[in-house]
Amino acid sequence: MRANKGERSEFYAFLKILEEKRLPAADKNLEIITDKFFIFKKIIRDEPGRWVKTFDLQGADIVILDSEGDIIKTVSDWHIKENLITIFEKIQDAVDTTFEIPEAESLMQDLLCSQIKANSSKKSDIDGVIIDRVSNREELLWFSVKSMVGGASTLLNAGQTTNFVYEVEELNVDVVDEINWIDGPSKIQDRLKMIITKGGNLKFTGMISPEFETNLRKIDTMFPIFLSQMLIDFFMGKFNKITDLTELLANNSILQDFRLSKEDYEYKIKNFLVSIALWMVPSKVWDGFTKAHGGYIVVKYDGEVVCYHLYNRDEFLAYLFENTKLESASSTRHNYGKLYVQDGKLYINLNLQIRFIK
Repeated sequence: MRANKGERSEFYAFLKILEEKRLPAADKNLEIITDKFFIFKKIIRDEPGRWVKTFDLQGADIVILDSEGDIIKTVSDWHIKENLITIFEKIQDAVDTTFEIPEAESLMQDLLCSQIKANSSKKSDIDGVIIDRVSNREELLWFSVKSMVGGASTLLNAGQTTNFVYEVEELNVDVVDEINWIDGPSKIQDRLKMIITKGGNLKFTGMISPEFETNLRKIDTMFPIFLSQMLIDFFMGKFNKITDLTELLANNSILQDFRLSKEDYEYKIKNFLVSIALWMVPSKVWDGFTKAHGGYIVVKYDGEVVCYHLYNRDEFLAYLFENTKLESASSTRHNYGKLYVQDGKLYINLNLQIRFIK
Protein backbone atom coordinates (compact mmCIF):
# COMPACT_ATOMS: atom_id res chain seq x y z
CA MET A 1 0.00 0.00 0.00
CA ARG A 2 1.50 3.31 -1.12
CA ALA A 3 0.91 6.56 0.81
CA ASN A 4 2.55 9.96 1.18
CA LYS A 5 4.39 11.41 4.17
CA GLY A 6 1.35 13.21 5.52
CA GLU A 7 -0.80 10.07 5.43
CA ARG A 8 2.01 7.98 6.91
CA SER A 9 2.49 10.54 9.68
CA GLU A 10 -1.19 10.37 10.56
CA PHE A 11 -0.97 6.61 10.98
CA TYR A 12 2.29 7.03 12.93
CA ALA A 13 0.52 9.41 15.34
CA PHE A 14 -2.25 6.83 15.74
CA LEU A 15 0.34 4.14 16.57
CA LYS A 16 2.15 6.48 18.96
CA ILE A 17 -1.04 7.03 20.96
CA LEU A 18 -1.80 3.30 21.03
CA GLU A 19 1.67 2.59 22.38
CA GLU A 20 2.08 5.46 24.86
CA LYS A 21 -1.60 6.01 25.75
CA ARG A 22 -0.89 9.71 26.26
CA LEU A 23 0.51 12.71 24.42
CA PRO A 24 2.45 15.63 25.90
CA ALA A 25 1.18 19.19 25.55
CA ALA A 26 3.38 21.66 23.67
CA ASP A 27 4.18 25.33 24.02
CA LYS A 28 4.19 27.88 21.20
CA ASN A 29 7.59 26.61 20.00
CA LEU A 30 6.43 22.98 19.87
CA GLU A 31 8.55 22.23 22.92
CA ILE A 32 7.07 19.73 25.37
CA ILE A 33 5.48 21.13 28.54
CA THR A 34 6.65 18.54 31.05
CA ASP A 35 3.78 18.86 33.51
CA LYS A 36 0.96 18.88 30.93
CA PHE A 37 -0.22 15.84 29.02
CA PHE A 38 -3.37 14.26 27.61
CA ILE A 39 -4.33 10.74 28.72
CA PHE A 40 -6.09 8.77 25.99
CA LYS A 41 -8.47 6.10 27.18
CA LYS A 42 -9.80 5.09 23.77
CA ILE A 43 -9.25 5.72 20.08
CA ILE A 44 -12.25 5.38 17.75
CA ARG A 45 -11.59 4.63 14.10
CA ASP A 46 -14.16 4.65 11.32
CA GLU A 47 -13.16 3.24 7.94
CA PRO A 48 -15.22 2.86 4.75
CA GLY A 49 -16.64 -0.61 4.33
CA ARG A 50 -15.62 -1.61 7.84
CA TRP A 51 -17.32 -1.41 11.20
CA VAL A 52 -16.45 1.35 13.62
CA LYS A 53 -13.69 0.03 15.84
CA THR A 54 -12.77 1.21 19.32
CA PHE A 55 -9.24 0.70 20.59
CA ASP A 56 -9.51 0.50 24.37
CA LEU A 57 -6.22 1.58 25.99
CA GLN A 58 -7.16 1.24 29.65
CA GLY A 59 -5.48 -2.10 30.24
CA ALA A 60 -2.02 -3.52 29.71
CA ASP A 61 -2.92 -4.59 26.17
CA ILE A 62 -4.87 -2.87 23.39
CA VAL A 63 -8.40 -4.26 23.23
CA ILE A 64 -10.18 -3.83 19.89
CA LEU A 65 -13.97 -3.61 20.13
CA ASP A 66 -16.60 -3.64 17.41
CA SER A 67 -19.47 -1.14 17.11
CA GLU A 68 -21.52 -3.23 19.55
CA GLY A 69 -18.79 -3.13 22.17
CA ASP A 70 -17.81 -6.77 21.75
CA ILE A 71 -14.12 -7.72 21.87
CA ILE A 72 -12.82 -8.83 18.48
CA LYS A 73 -9.08 -8.87 19.18
CA THR A 74 -6.43 -8.10 21.80
CA VAL A 75 -3.03 -6.77 20.70
CA SER A 76 0.10 -6.32 22.80
CA ASP A 77 1.55 -2.82 22.59
CA TRP A 78 5.15 -4.10 22.60
CA HIS A 79 4.74 -5.13 18.96
CA ILE A 80 3.88 -1.55 18.08
CA LYS A 81 6.75 -0.15 20.14
CA GLU A 82 9.40 -2.27 18.46
CA ASN A 83 8.33 -1.01 15.01
CA LEU A 84 7.69 2.68 15.73
CA ILE A 85 11.27 3.89 15.27
CA THR A 86 11.68 1.97 12.03
CA ILE A 87 8.39 3.30 10.65
CA PHE A 88 9.29 6.90 11.50
CA GLU A 89 12.77 6.62 10.00
CA LYS A 90 11.30 5.28 6.75
CA ILE A 91 8.80 8.17 6.64
CA GLN A 92 11.64 10.61 7.28
CA ASP A 93 13.99 9.11 4.68
CA ALA A 94 11.47 8.56 1.88
CA VAL A 95 12.27 10.40 -1.36
CA ASP A 96 9.29 9.33 -3.46
CA THR A 97 5.95 11.14 -3.21
CA THR A 98 4.25 7.90 -2.19
CA PHE A 99 5.95 4.83 -0.79
CA GLU A 100 5.43 1.57 1.05
CA ILE A 101 6.48 0.63 4.59
CA PRO A 102 6.16 -3.13 5.20
CA GLU A 103 6.30 -2.70 8.98
CA ALA A 104 3.34 -0.30 8.88
CA GLU A 105 1.35 -2.61 6.61
CA SER A 106 2.00 -5.49 9.02
CA LEU A 107 0.70 -3.43 11.95
CA MET A 108 -2.34 -2.43 9.92
CA GLN A 109 -3.24 -6.09 9.57
CA ASP A 110 -2.62 -6.75 13.26
CA LEU A 111 -4.84 -3.82 14.21
CA LEU A 112 -7.57 -4.65 11.66
CA CYS A 113 -7.06 -1.36 9.81
CA SER A 114 -7.98 -1.42 6.14
CA GLN A 115 -6.32 1.90 5.22
CA ILE A 116 -3.65 4.31 6.39
CA LYS A 117 -5.96 7.28 6.89
CA ALA A 118 -9.20 7.40 8.78
CA ASN A 119 -12.41 7.86 6.81
CA SER A 120 -11.81 10.81 4.43
CA SER A 121 -15.44 11.91 4.79
CA LYS A 122 -14.73 12.87 8.41
CA LYS A 123 -13.37 16.29 9.34
CA SER A 124 -11.16 14.82 12.04
CA ASP A 125 -8.10 12.61 11.61
CA ILE A 126 -8.22 10.93 15.03
CA ASP A 127 -11.15 10.62 17.43
CA GLY A 128 -10.14 9.96 21.01
CA VAL A 129 -11.63 9.67 24.46
CA ILE A 130 -9.39 11.54 26.89
CA ILE A 131 -9.60 12.28 30.59
CA ASP A 132 -10.61 15.85 31.35
CA ARG A 133 -8.27 16.56 34.26
CA VAL A 134 -10.42 19.47 35.45
CA SER A 135 -13.72 17.59 35.76
CA ASN A 136 -12.11 14.11 35.91
CA ARG A 137 -14.58 12.96 33.23
CA GLU A 138 -14.04 11.13 29.97
CA GLU A 139 -14.67 13.27 26.90
CA LEU A 140 -14.80 12.33 23.21
CA LEU A 141 -12.72 14.78 21.17
CA TRP A 142 -11.81 15.23 17.52
CA PHE A 143 -8.19 15.81 16.56
CA SER A 144 -6.56 17.08 13.40
CA VAL A 145 -3.06 15.78 12.63
CA LYS A 146 -0.33 17.87 11.00
CA SER A 147 3.10 16.56 10.08
CA MET A 148 6.41 18.41 10.02
CA VAL A 149 8.24 15.43 8.57
CA GLY A 150 7.74 16.29 4.90
CA GLY A 151 7.43 19.79 3.51
CA ALA A 152 5.73 22.46 5.56
CA SER A 153 2.01 21.73 5.55
CA THR A 154 -0.78 24.17 4.77
CA LEU A 155 -3.16 25.52 7.35
CA LEU A 156 -5.53 26.88 4.72
CA ASN A 157 -5.47 25.48 1.20
CA ALA A 158 -5.92 27.81 -1.74
CA GLY A 159 -8.97 27.58 -3.97
CA GLN A 160 -11.24 29.92 -5.87
CA THR A 161 -13.27 30.01 -2.65
CA THR A 162 -10.34 31.82 -0.98
CA ASN A 163 -10.23 34.63 -3.56
CA PHE A 164 -10.75 38.23 -2.42
CA VAL A 165 -12.19 40.66 -4.97
CA TYR A 166 -10.90 44.22 -5.42
CA GLU A 167 -12.27 46.95 -7.64
CA VAL A 168 -9.42 48.78 -9.37
CA GLU A 169 -10.28 52.47 -9.37
CA GLU A 170 -8.76 55.36 -11.33
CA LEU A 171 -6.98 53.07 -13.81
CA ASN A 172 -7.16 53.69 -17.55
CA VAL A 173 -8.52 50.57 -19.28
CA ASP A 174 -5.98 51.09 -22.08
CA VAL A 175 -3.22 49.68 -19.82
CA VAL A 176 -5.08 46.49 -18.81
CA ASP A 177 -3.45 44.29 -21.44
CA GLU A 178 -0.01 45.72 -20.70
CA ILE A 179 -0.41 44.87 -17.01
CA ASN A 180 -1.89 41.42 -17.60
CA TRP A 181 1.00 40.50 -19.91
CA ILE A 182 3.53 40.97 -17.11
CA ASP A 183 4.98 37.52 -16.35
CA GLY A 184 7.68 35.89 -14.25
CA PRO A 185 8.12 34.62 -10.68
CA SER A 186 6.98 37.93 -9.15
CA LYS A 187 4.27 38.68 -11.72
CA ILE A 188 1.48 39.39 -9.19
CA GLN A 189 3.66 41.82 -7.27
CA ASP A 190 4.83 43.47 -10.50
CA ARG A 191 1.26 43.81 -11.79
CA LEU A 192 0.09 45.41 -8.55
CA LYS A 193 3.01 47.84 -8.57
CA MET A 194 2.22 48.75 -12.18
CA ILE A 195 -1.42 49.38 -11.22
CA ILE A 196 -0.26 51.81 -8.51
CA THR A 197 2.31 53.43 -10.83
CA LYS A 198 -0.38 54.01 -13.45
CA GLY A 199 -2.58 55.79 -10.91
CA GLY A 200 -4.87 52.94 -9.90
CA ASN A 201 -5.83 51.87 -6.40
CA LEU A 202 -7.42 48.74 -4.95
CA LYS A 203 -10.74 48.80 -3.15
CA PHE A 204 -11.87 45.58 -1.47
CA THR A 205 -15.45 44.77 -2.54
CA GLY A 206 -16.08 41.21 -1.35
CA MET A 207 -15.16 37.56 -1.68
CA ILE A 208 -15.86 34.90 -4.27
CA SER A 209 -17.28 32.59 -1.58
CA PRO A 210 -20.19 34.14 0.35
CA GLU A 211 -19.86 31.25 2.82
CA PHE A 212 -16.26 32.13 3.60
CA GLU A 213 -17.13 35.81 3.96
CA THR A 214 -19.94 34.88 6.37
CA ASN A 215 -17.53 32.73 8.36
CA LEU A 216 -14.99 35.54 8.62
CA ARG A 217 -17.65 37.97 9.79
CA LYS A 218 -18.40 35.65 12.69
CA ILE A 219 -14.92 36.45 13.97
CA ASP A 220 -15.40 40.18 13.39
CA THR A 221 -17.80 41.99 11.07
CA MET A 222 -14.82 43.88 9.63
CA PHE A 223 -12.48 40.90 9.49
CA PRO A 224 -12.71 40.41 5.68
CA ILE A 225 -11.41 43.99 5.34
CA PHE A 226 -8.46 43.24 7.62
CA LEU A 227 -7.52 40.10 5.70
CA SER A 228 -7.94 41.91 2.38
CA GLN A 229 -5.34 44.46 3.49
CA MET A 230 -2.96 41.73 4.63
CA LEU A 231 -3.24 40.21 1.16
CA ILE A 232 -2.38 43.50 -0.52
CA ASP A 233 0.64 43.93 1.74
CA PHE A 234 1.75 40.36 1.06
CA PHE A 235 1.39 40.50 -2.71
CA MET A 236 3.10 43.91 -2.79
CA GLY A 237 6.14 42.10 -1.38
CA LYS A 238 6.23 43.71 2.07
CA PHE A 239 6.11 40.60 4.30
CA ASN A 240 4.81 37.05 4.27
CA LYS A 241 4.85 36.09 7.97
CA ILE A 242 1.53 36.47 9.75
CA THR A 243 3.21 38.26 12.68
CA ASP A 244 4.74 40.93 10.41
CA LEU A 245 1.58 41.40 8.36
CA THR A 246 -0.45 41.83 11.56
CA GLU A 247 1.89 44.57 12.73
CA LEU A 248 1.40 46.36 9.42
CA LEU A 249 -2.35 46.39 10.02
CA ALA A 250 -1.89 48.33 13.24
CA ASN A 251 0.20 50.94 11.41
CA ASN A 252 -2.00 51.19 8.31
CA SER A 253 -3.42 54.68 7.82
CA ILE A 254 -6.40 53.31 5.88
CA LEU A 255 -7.53 51.34 8.95
CA GLN A 256 -7.00 54.09 11.52
CA ASP A 257 -10.74 54.72 11.84
CA PHE A 258 -11.13 51.30 13.50
CA ARG A 259 -8.92 52.49 16.38
CA LEU A 260 -7.49 49.02 16.99
CA SER A 261 -4.09 48.33 18.53
CA LYS A 262 -1.57 45.74 17.46
CA GLU A 263 -2.82 43.54 20.32
CA ASP A 264 -6.40 43.90 19.05
CA TYR A 265 -5.45 42.74 15.57
CA GLU A 266 -3.33 39.93 17.00
CA TYR A 267 -6.31 38.71 19.03
CA LYS A 268 -8.55 38.64 15.97
CA ILE A 269 -5.95 36.97 13.73
CA LYS A 270 -5.31 34.30 16.35
CA ASN A 271 -9.01 33.52 16.54
CA PHE A 272 -9.15 33.25 12.76
CA LEU A 273 -6.18 30.88 12.65
CA VAL A 274 -7.53 28.60 15.38
CA SER A 275 -10.93 28.54 13.65
CA ILE A 276 -9.26 27.38 10.44
CA ALA A 277 -7.21 24.83 12.38
CA LEU A 278 -10.33 23.44 14.01
CA TRP A 279 -12.42 22.91 10.90
CA MET A 280 -13.73 26.18 9.56
CA VAL A 281 -13.66 25.72 5.76
CA PRO A 282 -14.17 28.36 3.03
CA SER A 283 -16.89 26.49 1.14
CA LYS A 284 -19.34 25.84 3.99
CA VAL A 285 -21.08 28.06 6.51
CA TRP A 286 -19.41 27.56 9.89
CA ASP A 287 -21.44 27.33 13.08
CA GLY A 288 -18.74 29.05 15.12
CA PHE A 289 -17.90 25.99 17.22
CA THR A 290 -14.69 23.94 17.23
CA LYS A 291 -16.38 20.56 17.14
CA ALA A 292 -16.41 19.17 20.67
CA HIS A 293 -13.43 21.32 21.66
CA GLY A 294 -11.27 19.59 19.08
CA GLY A 295 -7.53 19.36 19.41
CA TYR A 296 -4.46 19.49 17.22
CA ILE A 297 -1.76 16.83 17.03
CA VAL A 298 1.64 17.63 15.52
CA VAL A 299 4.19 15.05 14.39
CA LYS A 300 7.56 16.74 14.85
CA TYR A 301 10.77 16.38 12.83
CA ASP A 302 12.31 14.10 15.47
CA GLY A 303 9.35 11.71 15.70
CA GLU A 304 7.95 13.23 18.87
CA VAL A 305 4.18 13.71 18.81
CA VAL A 306 2.66 16.60 20.74
CA CYS A 307 -0.86 17.90 21.28
CA TYR A 308 -2.73 21.15 21.71
CA HIS A 309 -6.13 21.35 23.32
CA LEU A 310 -8.26 23.43 25.68
CA TYR A 311 -5.76 22.99 28.51
CA ASN A 312 -3.03 24.76 26.53
CA ARG A 313 -5.11 26.94 24.22
CA ASP A 314 -2.92 30.00 24.73
CA GLU A 315 0.15 28.08 23.59
CA PHE A 316 -1.78 26.77 20.58
CA LEU A 317 -2.86 30.27 19.57
CA ALA A 318 0.72 31.54 19.91
CA TYR A 319 2.04 28.57 17.92
CA LEU A 320 -0.35 29.24 15.04
CA PHE A 321 0.28 32.98 15.07
CA GLU A 322 4.07 32.80 15.21
CA ASN A 323 4.55 29.87 12.84
CA THR A 324 2.40 30.66 9.80
CA LYS A 325 2.81 32.71 6.65
CA LEU A 326 0.92 33.70 3.53
CA GLU A 327 2.04 32.25 0.23
CA SER A 328 1.01 32.51 -3.39
CA ALA A 329 -0.58 29.44 -4.94
CA SER A 330 -1.04 28.85 -8.68
CA SER A 331 -2.70 31.96 -10.14
CA THR A 332 -3.81 30.04 -13.23
CA ARG A 333 -5.44 27.21 -11.30
CA HIS A 334 -7.16 29.51 -8.81
CA ASN A 335 -8.04 32.33 -11.22
CA TYR A 336 -6.50 35.36 -9.61
CA GLY A 337 -3.92 38.06 -10.26
CA LYS A 338 -5.26 39.38 -13.60
CA LEU A 339 -7.35 42.45 -14.31
CA TYR A 340 -10.82 41.81 -15.69
CA VAL A 341 -13.89 43.83 -16.58
CA GLN A 342 -17.29 43.12 -15.06
CA ASP A 343 -20.35 45.35 -15.41
CA GLY A 344 -18.16 48.10 -16.81
CA LYS A 345 -15.76 48.11 -13.86
CA LEU A 346 -12.21 46.85 -13.47
CA TYR A 347 -11.45 44.14 -10.90
CA ILE A 348 -8.62 41.93 -9.74
CA ASN A 349 -8.71 38.89 -7.43
CA LEU A 350 -6.07 38.06 -4.82
CA ASN A 351 -5.86 34.62 -3.26
CA LEU A 352 -5.42 33.54 0.36
CA GLN A 353 -3.32 30.52 1.24
CA ILE A 354 -1.69 29.97 4.64
CA ARG A 355 1.22 27.63 5.24
CA PHE A 356 3.22 26.68 8.30
CA ILE A 357 6.80 27.93 8.43
CA LYS A 358 9.19 25.03 8.04
